[in-house]
Amino acid sequence: MEKLKINARKDTPYVLFDEETGIFEISGKSLPEDAVKFYSPIINWIEEYIKSPKDPTVVNFKFMYINTASSKKVIEIISLFVRIKSVKKELRINWHYKRDDEEQREEGEDYSDIVNYPFNFIEYTRF
Repeated sequence: MEKLKINARKDTPYVLFDEETGIFEISGKSLPEDAVKFYSPIINWIEEYIKSPKDPTVVNFKFMYINTASSKKVIEIISLFVRIKSVKKELRINWHYKRDDEEQREEGEDYSDIVNYPFNFIEYTRF
């Protein structure tokens, strides 16, 4: 598989998925005009990756802002990654949030509860 890299734009996040290392990142603002269109290639890439995932697989989310439409797609992405556990591979999901941004941390906690998988919560001061 080729790396998946999408540069950040005004309304879309930076994405870097590296199958060789098993390290994945989505960061920045996510409020695309069409969340389905933006996230579809990402979801398709993950569907292929989870057929033969690395051990471990590390997923880093570092959102500054995420709108409702994007939130639904992020839950779908997380749910796909959680399937890795069924093939007995290690999965770590890191939810990065800005210090004093309890709303962003709570959003990560909500996602963790929805998919019934524990996240690591990592506080940062600079983006």
